[in-house]
Amino acid sequence: MTTVNSDPAHDRSDAIPASGTRTYVLLWLSQWFACAAVSFTVFIAGANVFTAFGSIWLVVLGYAINFVPFPIISPFAGAFVDRFGHRRALLIGNGGSLANLLVLALVMYADLWTPMYAMVVLGVSAIMRAFQLSAVESVVPLLIRKRNYARANGPRMLMTGTFVLAGPVLALVLLNVVSPIAIILWECALVALAIIMVLAIRIPAIPRPDGEAPAGSLRSDVAEAWSHLRSRRGLTTLVAYLVIVSGILGAIEVGASGALLGFADETGAIVVGLSCWSGMIVASIAMVARGLPRRLVSTMLGAGIVFAVTLCVAALRPNIVLMAVGGFLVMASLAVVIASFQTLMHLKVEPHRLGRVVGLKNSGVATAHIVGDVGSTLVGFAILTGGAANGVWGWAAGEGWQDVNSPFLSALIGTGPGRGWALFLMLMGIAVAAYVAFVAFRRPAFRRLEDDLPDVTPEDRQAARATPGTPAPDGVGEPALRGPTT
Repeated sequence: MTTVNSDPAHDRSDAIPASGTRTYVLLWLSQWFACAAVSFTVFIAGANVFTAFGSIWLVVLGYAINFVPFPIISPFAGAFVDRFGHRRALLIGNGGSLANLLVLALVMYADLWTPMYAMVVLGVSAIMRAFQLSAVESVVPLLIRKRNYARANGPRMLMTGTFVLAGPVLALVLLNVVSPIAIILWECALVALAIIMVLAIRIPAIPRPDGEAPAGSLRSDVAEAWSHLRSRRGLTTLVAYLVIVSGILGAIEVGASGALLGFADETGAIVVGLSCWSGMIVASIAMVARGLPRRLVSTMLGAGIVFAVTLCVAALRPNIVLMAVGGFLVMASLAVVIASFQTLMHLKVEPHRLGRVVGLKNSGVATAHIVGDVGSTLVGFAILTGGAANGVWGWAAGEGWQDVNSPFLSALIGTGPGRGWALFLMLMGIAVAAYVAFVAFRRPAFRRLEDDLPDVTPEDRQAARATPGTPAPDGVGEPALRGPTT
C-alpha cells in the first residue's frame, strides 16, 4: 500500500537537495504570479476585443484561440520537459509570456490594437501556459520528499483556478482605477520576477534508468509515454476520472451561470464566485497543513461523491445562499480530487516520463472542459432560440429554458427563471455520481492501484539500488521500486 505520510527522516534521497522544499515554495509562488499575469492579460484582451470591435463572433474566435492550442501543444510541451529539463521549459513559457506582454503593451500604447493582435496575444498565452504547467506539475518529485507530496500538491488548483474565479472581478476593479497598459506593465514585472526565480534556483536533473537518453522525435516520446501509461493497470482510469470530472465542470460553469442569473443580479454572481474561490483556498490550506488521507484512491472517489451530491442539493430550489454554499463545497471537493490525482501520478509514474504524462493529462482535461463548456452553451442556445417546446425537453422546460412545466420538477426545483438550468445542474450531479459508482465497482484495477503498482519516486529508486536482486514488475521493465507500506 502506498503511503505519503511516513518514512524516516534519514531516508532522504541524494537526488533531492536539502533546500528542495524552500526551492519548490519559491518556484510555485513565482509561477503562481506568472499565471495571474497571463490570466489578467487574457481577460483584458477579451474585454477590449468586445468593447473595441463589438463583435460577438470575435469573442467566440478569441475563446477558441485562447483554449484550443493548449490541449494540442501540451503533450509536446511535456515531452520537451522530459527531454530538456524543467528549467528550459519554464524559461520558454515565462520568456514567451513576457515577450507577448511587452508586444501587447507596445501595440496598445501605439494605438495599433486590431483583432489580429488580440488573437495572437491569446494564442501565444495558451502555448506558453502549456510549457509552464507541464514543468510545474512534474517537478515535485525532484524537490520534495515523498512523504510531503500531498502537501506540495494541495494548492495545485490555486495555480489556475484562483484567477479564473477571482481574476475577472479584480480586473474589473483595476480597470476602473488604472489603464489597461499600466496593468499589463505590472504583469510584465510579475513574469520577469518568475524568470529571475527560475534562473536563481537549482532544479535537479531528471533521473533516468541506466543513464538512458531520449531519442527520436517529441512525437515518438509522446507515443511511448502513452503506451507505457496504458500498460500500467489503473493509470488510464485515473486519468479518465479527472478528464470526466473536468468535462462536467465545464458544463456546470455554464449551467450555474444560467441558473444564478435567472434570479440574481451581478452582485449575487460575485458572491457565489468568491464563495467558490474560498472553497478552493480553504481546502488547499487544509491539505498543505494536514496532507491527504493515506488511501488516495478512496479519497478521490469520496470527493467525487461530495461533488455530485452538492450539485444535486444546490439545484433544489436554488437561491443565493444555497448556491454559494454549494459552490464552496464543489470547488473544495474538486481541489481534493486534483491534489489526490497529482500525488498518485508523482508516486506511480517514473520521473523521466512524468512531464509527458502530465502533458497528456492536461490535453485530455482541457479538451473535456472545452467540450463541456461549449456543449452546454449550445444546448442553452438551442433552447433559447425556440427548441424548448419540442423534443425530449418539451415536457420539462418552459419558454426560453427558464421555467418548468412538470409539476414533479416544479416541486423539486421550484418555478421561475433559471429553473431549467437548475434541472441541468441536477442531471450533471447524477451523471457524476453514476460515473463514480461505475469506477468504484467496475474498475478493480483503479481501486487497487496503490497496492498493485509500485512507487517509482527518486527515493524508491535509491532504495532499490541499495537492495540488489529486486525483481522487475510485470510490464515495466525496470526495478520494482516499492515505497514504505503500512
